[in-house]
Amino acid sequence: MRDDKNEHDLMDDLERMDRFLEGTEAGDVPLEILRTRGIEMPDETTLDDAALHRVLWLVIEGMAELGMFIDSTDHLSDRELYRYLAGALLEETVLSESSAGAEFLSPIGGCSEEDNEIYLKYYADDEDRRTWQTDGFPIPAHEPRPYDRDRLMPHHRPEESEDGAQPS
Repeated sequence: MRDDKNEHDLMDDLERMDRFLEGTEAGDVPLEILRTRGIEMPDETTLDDAALHRVLWLVIEGMAELGMFIDSTDHLSDRELYRYLAGALLEETVLSESSAGAEFLSPIGGCSEEDNEIYLKYYADDEDRRTWQTDGFPIPAHEPRPYDRDRLMPHHRPEESEDGAQPS
């Protein structure tokens, strides 16, 4: 059975997303949205390691509720990731109250030489490393990721339909 209300809401969200991407509709700063929901990001120098870890996960879970997901973080300590997120959540703008998609962040998503080196060092599999080497990139020695966080991160899961089937 077709749900005209949900289809209409989705169309409204997609039209809103188009306006946002065209620059004709303003977005919201994620850190401000989190604050209105009771999630603060105090200056990291005021937090001991245990408190910073707790706040970091509150922020990560709050981001997921906003449709923001992060990956490739296992090379960063909690404190380094907290610093990255504090900056990214002030620099980004998102459409709040929209179901038209998700936003994905990565501390190595800028494709700088440093980002590429980190990717090759910690995240690339053997096939990717061979491809990059064939393309002439210097390949750093592979190292194990110093932290094990990415597997615990919330992941974007498209909404299931009423009958439990995934959308096509």
